[in-house]
Amino acid sequence: SAPADIGWKAIAACMSDIAAMGGGPGAFFLNLSLGTNVDESYVDELLGGMKQACDDLTPDSFEVAAGGGDVTSSPGPTVITVTMLGEASPAGPVTRSGALPGDRIALLGATGPAAAAVELLSGALEANPDDYPTLISQHRRPRPRVKEGALLGLYGVPSAMIDVSDGLLQDLGHILKRSGVGASVETHNLPRHPDLVRLSEATGEELLPWLVSGGDDYELLIVTPPARMTKLWDLARRHDWDVFDIGEIRGPEEGMRVLAADGTPLELASHGYRHFEGT
Repeated sequence: SAPADIGWKAIAACMSDIAAMGGGPGAFFLNLSLGTNVDESYVDELLGGMKQACDDLTPDSFEVAAGGGDVTSSPGPTVITVTMLGEASPAGPVTRSGALPGDRIALLGATGPAAAAVELLSGALEANPDDYPTLISQHRRPRPRVKEGALLGLYGVPSAMIDVSDGLLQDLGHILKRSGVGASVETHNLPRHPDLVRLSEATGEELLPWLVSGGDDYELLIVTPPARMTKLWDLARRHDWDVFDIGEIRGPEEGMRVLAADGTPLELASHGYRHFEGT
């Protein structure tokens, strides 16, 4: 990724975290620890990417700008740290602990493109990254659901919510753990990005692992009582969202069940990104 892409993503990831709590983004604090191999042009491009993200991703009713921070030098790698403040809805922030058995699980947008892009760029797939610009863009310049998250919080739709940054099943697992519940996920209802399908067909790679274990998508995973699904569909129609009903919250004794189209449980090797694996 170019420095501007890294700057964009540093801001986008923070905005996504705030959207996942039903809030709106505000001021951020930037700490840069610059390695010896970093020159002035790198920093200029990095900050330019951050400015672009602030301009392009912030809804009209909010303002995102730097509120302070710190710059230091480092003999090691460059470290970029962004801490962003957000404003919760009047009802308070949406957490991961409000899911109840019977709630529906909904997803805004397709998962998997960013993880597939990493494999393309790393050479792990026998395919030309230039043939899949949409996938590459979703890895380098993700567009978090900033406005959507703020509206969902404002209208009190979710009982729990999270953004898909570590993988669909792993992030859903965070909700299940905090809420003390189980879930069934209906894989045949998962959205499939057309370019991801095309890549799967061209390379012979299985599609499902990207859908359920790929991270960095920053789509919103929404848990909501059935009575509020009407409100969710209404928001989707008014604001032209793609909403996918992908499962149900169940009792804790059921754990997480991932179901095939015929309703049989699937066994999957990996659920998502492990931040501290190998440390």
